[in-house]
Amino acid sequence: MFRFGSLLFVLALGLFCVPSSACADWQFGGYMGASATSSNTLTVTPASGAPFSVPDVAYIGQAFRSPWYYGVRVGWLPADTRGFGYEVEWTHAKAIGQIDPRAFSLNAFQQSHGLNFVLGNVAYRFSPGCNGRCAAVVRGGAGISTPHVESTFANVHQEQYQYGGPAWQLGAGLEYHLWQFVYAVGDARITRVTEKHLRGAGAELAGTFFTRHVDFGVALRLPNR
Repeated sequence: MFRFGSLLFVLALGLFCVPSSACADWQFGGYMGASATSSNTLTVTPASGAPFSVPDVAYIGQAFRSPWYYGVRVGWLPADTRGFGYEVEWTHAKAIGQIDPRAFSLNAFQQSHGLNFVLGNVAYRFSPGCNGRCAAVVRGGAGISTPHVESTFANVHQEQYQYGGPAWQLGAGLEYHLWQFVYAVGDARITRVTEKHLRGAGAELAGTFFTRHVDFGVALRLPNR
């Protein structure tokens, strides 16, 4: 949690240190959506015993089953139709492993309360036309994952939030002007993180998680006065 808080502080400081004289707007947005995590291999290192692998673990997202998939994004973006901006983003995705509890000592593994990401983005905004009512955004970002790891090893269950590992994302989206300072937003993204030291009940877990996201939501765009 210390690393989590430190990263948020650094990213927030970076945003607020942007010169106020620049021509840019603040944007505050929230979104829902869905995600799909690719199959991977989990490496399990028991507290006593030899390490082993669980191959080809498939994941489901269950985006609209509590806790739902959601995220928030705060950005400092150009007021003009073209230019670079900066964002801080938090995403609560889900990855629920499909493991046969009879086949391995690792009976269950999931991150249903969050394959969570805290990311700082650089975004490029431009207008593709539509009479100035819409804008396209391309973004790339880096940060960390803060997953809620739920695992059952040798029939002993354990779950907790913890630091996952360095993460990155790439994506593109659209925003459409609805009314005054209210915009509809939608985007598609990919994220990747390698989590090497996930704590389980009597074992340490590791794996790489490559996830595809589709998001939709609402943003408020406020002029920087």
